Amino acid sequence: MTGRVRLSDYLDAPGDLLSRPPAELEAVGRREVELFQLEAARRKLTRLAPRIPVLAGLLAGRDPSAFERVDDFIPVLFDEDVYKSYDAAWIDQGEFAKLTRWIAGLTTHDLSRVDMEDCRSLTEWCRRLDEQAGIFICHSSGTSGVLSFVPRSQRDRDLTVDHVVWYSHPLFRAQQRNDVTYFCMQARRQYRITQPIYDGLEQRYQTHPVEALTDFLSPEFFIAQGRLRKAAQGGTLEACLRNPLVAAHRHQVERYQRDLPELIRRWTENLIENYRGRRIFFQGSFDKAWQITQHFRKAGVTAAFAPDSVFSLFGGIKDGSVLPDDWQDQFRRVTGVDESRLVSGWGMSEITGALLRCRQGMYHFMIQTIPFLLEPGTRIPLPRTGVQTGQLALLEVISEDCWGGMISGDRGTIHWDRICACGRDGPLLDPGSIGRLYPPGSTDSEGVPRMPRSAESVPRTRAPNGHGSVSEDD
Repeated sequence: MTGRVRLSDYLDAPGDLLSRPPAELEAVGRREVELFQLEAARRKLTRLAPRIPVLAGLLAGRDPSAFERVDDFIPVLFDEDVYKSYDAAWIDQGEFAKLTRWIAGLTTHDLSRVDMEDCRSLTEWCRRLDEQAGIFICHSSGTSGVLSFVPRSQRDRDLTVDHVVWYSHPLFRAQQRNDVTYFCMQARRQYRITQPIYDGLEQRYQTHPVEALTDFLSPEFFIAQGRLRKAAQGGTLEACLRNPLVAAHRHQVERYQRDLPELIRRWTENLIENYRGRRIFFQGSFDKAWQITQHFRKAGVTAAFAPDSVFSLFGGIKDGSVLPDDWQDQFRRVTGVDESRLVSGWGMSEITGALLRCRQGMYHFMIQTIPFLLEPGTRIPLPRTGVQTGQLALLEVISEDCWGGMISGDRGTIHWDRICACGRDGPLLDPGSIGRLYPPGSTDSEGVPRMPRSAESVPRTRAPNGHGSVSEDD
């Protein structure tokens, strides 16, 4: 499909825009994009508010058709912790019927008939929701020891896969066998957003089986890992181990951490020995990409893969490593990837789609994603003109079952009126401005610092190596 895109044709199905090549969407004028975003958001809110109880509560009876500006949607954006607003004791005490009633308020799907009788684990809870209601629970990495749970329908899972294929254009072709292998340094099976991507690429785009580090990691594993890490840092390990869930999974966490260097070594050797010169798709955080670089350099490997391979780097630095300033240049040399095939960006695990970095180093918003900057810790919008720094929020109109409006825990600087050096119009997000909003002293219910009240109090530290990332919990 080629030619000029008429956005008005996609107001009720914005996800179908992912069938258009990126270059076509990039050519659409800013005014047309803004009109599309406003009307598509109105229609989405009208469709979903009656079906998502939490969203209906925020809307409080207002008429979405009367929203005249995108800032009118700020009151109905979800807080960043909405998907972890359950009582953590429900998991510890096995009260999964209560957990089901909680998550039913965040999805369009009716979960009233899901049977949680004798449900004995979080893993089983996730499985029953998938088998009985078609809802796949996508949980976060649980760094704090508390998981967020985002309910994803099959349609929204397909849209997530389509977004990966869209930004990897033209690596994947629809309705034919794709001679591509997806490499990830995670578990092949898990209740996270990566799982639908693996399944969708293998089943819908007929790629080779995904090459992963290990087979399965449970939600309980991620909770125990986060709590143990937090307890070790705070000197409260003895008290942490009194929790039955942590005690039950402690040895699995310790064994995995002990085995991880060997898992990575074997995984990397498989890449070198069996996939040289072939087309691959690599997904990983910055520190994982650097680990690959070091293994490849040690083996004397350069220009390892087919030039049209894609390397998608999201998630920043997870393990606390300090990377050299030229780590991406070194990564490109050993893998043979052209800069145009190196994808990085920023986003949130609760949002379908992400901001992608252009060749000139700026992040561009998708047509289906509306950005906001707020006075930190409030819902007060900053002007949508000039250069502004504040708390980042997004409203995406592409998903069909999740609301898609989220206030993040990050701050950043947006150039609203600037034309990028790559030739595309704004708004543009400066990667070097992105960082977590940590307040002076206060913490939330998980012990995580709350956000400052004013932009002036936001620390001006740079994101790792000057690059943004997805949310820490992705």
